[in-house]
Amino acid sequence: MATVNGLALKRPSVIPGFGLALGFALTYLGLIVLIPLAAMVLKAATLGFAGFWDIVVSPRTLAALRLSFVTSLVAASINAIFGVIIAWVLVRYDFPGKRLLDAFVDLPFALPTAVAGIALTAIYAPNGWIGSWLAPLGIKVAYTPLGILVALIFIGLPFVVRTVQPVLEEFSREIEEAAATLGARRDQTIVRIILPALVPAILTGFALALARAVGEYGSVIFIAGNIPYVSEIAPLLIVIRLEEFGYAEATAIGTAMLLISFGLLLFIHLVQPGGVGDSAMTDVSLTPVLRPGNHGTEVTTERWPVRALLIGVAVVFLALFLLLPLAAVFVEAFRVGATAYFDAITEPDALAAVRLTLLVAAIAVPANLVFGLAAAWAIAKFEFRGKSFLNALIDLPFSVSPVIAGLIYVLLFGAQGYLGPYLQSHDIQIVFALPGIVLATIFVTVPFVARELVPLMQEQGTQDEEAALSLGASGWQTFFKVTLPNVRWALLYGVVLCNARAMGEFGAVSVVSGHIRGRTNTMPLHVEILYNEYNFAAAFAVASLLALLALLTLTIKVTLEWRYADQIAATRRH
Repeated sequence: MATVNGLALKRPSVIPGFGLALGFALTYLGLIVLIPLAAMVLKAATLGFAGFWDIVVSPRTLAALRLSFVTSLVAASINAIFGVIIAWVLVRYDFPGKRLLDAFVDLPFALPTAVAGIALTAIYAPNGWIGSWLAPLGIKVAYTPLGILVALIFIGLPFVVRTVQPVLEEFSREIEEAAATLGARRDQTIVRIILPALVPAILTGFALALARAVGEYGSVIFIAGNIPYVSEIAPLLIVIRLEEFGYAEATAIGTAMLLISFGLLLFIHLVQPGGVGDSAMTDVSLTPVLRPGNHGTEVTTERWPVRALLIGVAVVFLALFLLLPLAAVFVEAFRVGATAYFDAITEPDALAAVRLTLLVAAIAVPANLVFGLAAAWAIAKFEFRGKSFLNALIDLPFSVSPVIAGLIYVLLFGAQGYLGPYLQSHDIQIVFALPGIVLATIFVTVPFVARELVPLMQEQGTQDEEAALSLGASGWQTFFKVTLPNVRWALLYGVVLCNARAMGEFGAVSVVSGHIRGRTNTMPLHVEILYNEYNFAAAFAVASLLALLALLTLTIKVTLEWRYADQIAATRRH
């Protein structure tokens, strides 16, 4: 057992920087994630079990929690079914527009949730594009739990597709050919050979979609109607309690959701697929389906009617839930003309929101870039105790509701928070000011850069660094001239995703901003204010700027994947 700066390594390493990288990563996570979350848990503990339980089981809270989890469960189940179909179509079939369709699967990752929310409302409202057709049939989507379900399907779909897709890509066609040669029908091969191998990936995608949906706020509040006991979700109830200065109630609900998020995160790590070489695939038995028989030449694909049907289902589903909302943003933005559009995006409050959004991203993204590099260096280049825990800790913000991300900073730095009196006595303002917005944004974007770097750096190993060190290079020279060039495209990829999320963050920023027009309103918050004032054209005009950012993000992503497919693909295999 070797030690570096007092930290135990499982095996010796000639690569320097373990103590610095791990120390920085743990300190950063402690300050940004663990201490604020601990503040909420401690605040909940002051209620006592009886007080905590009374709040959690109160009728309104139970109704909100039940609605959040039931709709999330249904949405994740729908996404698991259609996500597998879409992944299958994208991997197994070739057809016109396939690459474009594949790119748009990631739209919910890049499009701010507030923009998605007003777009879905414009489509499914009683006077909306689709809602006006459904209303005569007695079907009401917007302002009902069904509207919440639509929003949750939108934000959760990519998790299933992007989890199943790489497993399908790595699945050996030889196994299918062997099954067909020995007598298995195509449906038997799919049900008994392919699907069992996909189960871990499907479960992981399902759990990720469920965790994301449970805490969703931005895309839901516009289409839900927010009626207590009917269409009021748990994150919204937290915000309502905060606005009523009911910190105890907000803390209890937030803690209950946090505990459930921990459970989902644990489940995700337990079922995380490791690729085609794992037991999920190698343990599949061919014996039950190996029967003699005659076979066509295409033994590893479906007949053309089945292919056409599956492609049609995938295209319609993606068009209905992803492409149509994007189109709605731009159509509604220009509904009253170009002059009104440009007036909306150039008025003083809109420009102030743009400047604040850019400033917050300019602080949060570089901070998470440095953290991502440090965490990836420690995790990928060294073996040490607690490595899996660090990995799980980095993923934690993925499963925490953005509203809770804002709440924890209010409980820590707000007027009634642990540090509130001290900050007030020294005239330091964090909550309802720029520092609070930056902290909340950093929290929700912590994993993005690290999650793109770690798998690639693990796959590359340590040979290049060891060779550079043996030739006399210093640790910093090795990092900047060997490691960084090797991961530059994955790094850029992570930065692009991190920036898109930072500029579009709504839930966490909404809690800590104070909604001061022209001062603490970012672009998504400005969209909300305009929408709530029934200034729909202006709201969609500002939203279109964020939609353009989403399209730019997708364009950069597709370009990187096309030009540097091998490096980017490595991040998908872990």
